Amino acid sequence: MSSRWPTLTEATIRELARSKSYERGQSYYERGAVNDVVRRGEIVRSDVEGSQYQPYTVTIEFDDTGVASTDCSCPYDYDGICKHRVAVLLTCVRDPERVRKQPPISELIADADRKTLQELLIGLAEDRPEVADRIETRLSSDDTTTDTPVSVNLESIRRQVNHALPKPGQKGHNDAYAEAERMTDELNSLIEEAQKAIEAGDGETALNVLAAITDELASGRWTNLLPYDVPRVFEVIDNLSQAFTEAILTAELTESERDEWEGRLTEWDAQFDYYMGGESTFLAAADAATQGWDEPRVQQAMAGELDEGAFWKDDDTWYGDDIVAARLSLLEQDGRIEEYLNLAAAAKQSEAYARMLVQEDRIEEAVDHAVERFSTPDAALELAKTLRAYDETQAALQMAEYGLTLDGYRKGALAAWLRDRAASAGDRELAVEAAIAAFEASPSVSTFDAVKELADNDWNAIKADLLEFLRTERPGSSSATQVVEVFLTEGEYDDAIDLAERTERTSVIEPVVEAVIEEHPQWVIGICKSQAEPIIEQGQYDSYRTAIRWLRRAGEASRTANELDEWCEYVETIRDEHYQKYKLRPMLDDLLEEF
Repeated sequence: MSSRWPTLTEATIRELARSKSYERGQSYYERGAVNDVVRRGEIVRSDVEGSQYQPYTVTIEFDDTGVASTDCSCPYDYDGICKHRVAVLLTCVRDPERVRKQPPISELIADADRKTLQELLIGLAEDRPEVADRIETRLSSDDTTTDTPVSVNLESIRRQVNHALPKPGQKGHNDAYAEAERMTDELNSLIEEAQKAIEAGDGETALNVLAAITDELASGRWTNLLPYDVPRVFEVIDNLSQAFTEAILTAELTESERDEWEGRLTEWDAQFDYYMGGESTFLAAADAATQGWDEPRVQQAMAGELDEGAFWKDDDTWYGDDIVAARLSLLEQDGRIEEYLNLAAAAKQSEAYARMLVQEDRIEEAVDHAVERFSTPDAALELAKTLRAYDETQAALQMAEYGLTLDGYRKGALAAWLRDRAASAGDRELAVEAAIAAFEASPSVSTFDAVKELADNDWNAIKADLLEFLRTERPGSSSATQVVEVFLTEGEYDDAIDLAERTERTSVIEPVVEAVIEEHPQWVIGICKSQAEPIIEQGQYDSYRTAIRWLRRAGEASRTANELDEWCEYVETIRDEHYQKYKLRPMLDDLLEEF
């Protein structure tokens, strides 16, 4: 990667984060919370001091178009990136000299001699027993030929699972979320060992590895030691289930062995029931054990004897798609492409079908299939990414452009992706169209500025249309905060006031009040009084400071309007009427003293 950050700007960072996360990330950056930013090739890592004793670890991966992915060890799980990632990205943009460039590890060891690497590994293993177990597991499963069974030390696997699990006494400790992340990372690395066995055609070994992992997890000793709101914990269990399904379908099992595995998986499913909130975990794998590959319906589908969607006749299991996904993965691995396509069509797996057509260089078929059958922007976006990965840029743009005609999940993400790729490809007209769609799907200052950057001489006309769109669409409460920022940035104060009054949300009202004190002091006085009075009248003593904050703003607006005397009289009246509220009275006295 070049020394420059590809297409990384502060506007890009704003778009990646929610407004509050951006503001807090900027505060973290400004106070110097970002430490030791290291760049190795396309990966940037840094520690960011946060609210816990241990700093959070941030990882940013770049590609030729900008930010490819981000990760942070903090528990943030909302839309956009967290404040810690914002702070690191701002450091990359504003202080590139602080980013310490180091060669990728792959380059560091490329020319190292065998003895040096051996000494390094031995030293690491002696200092950290879990590293020794991982080395043993990895080296014992390195043989990926289909003729030789993969050898794995199951006791080593069990030790590594036990090392991964949190220990008694850790409940409630400050790094509970980091502990959950550590656990999932270590368990995923073990599941990968089973996946290698599956890829080698050794389903029996994969089952043994997965069983060793699951036996330790099923004890449930760890479930009360971790937070219940860490998605990656559920994801690792889902990964375990998917691997089991593929392993069952890979292994050459007798009928009695299939029955045995079906029973074990069903029992484990019941043991995981509490932690998974009643959702089944291993039933897909259990059913796969019962079905195998010989089930007539499966054979008919792979032979192309079933019509599109006919695979699901008389099958109402909600996890049926998981079993089909496992079958498709194994067919692809074995190079059985026509059977893959036949099964995907019969099971109405349109996205998988189109992706395989792309891999087989049947680009036009893939696009035609998608246009005929895709119904969501998300599906169009994923296929567009696949096409671009295969250097089919024009087809990728065509697919994404079609996705703009669809409504549903991730339309904003699709539009933003197309905007940036079309701009890189020199298709300004398409880039502007996508930028407008991205703004309409997710109005914000950053998506607004993105249109401005691309529009050039057409900006004034487009700007008028975008503002009119905001006026007529009447955004919901969830997006109103972003919309009002656009109105305020553009000086459209009447529209901002109208939106604040309609939503009645503090997060919308506050920035408007701050912005329009000079231009609309009377409105500020009225709205601030209406926010403070209910708190005082209802005796919400825990919110008295909030009420005082609103009255202070009303006072500032009254000063601007030359009505400070009237405001002081108003506050004195409140003080006298509510003199029995002993917490409130001194606050009002202090407020009057300020003015």
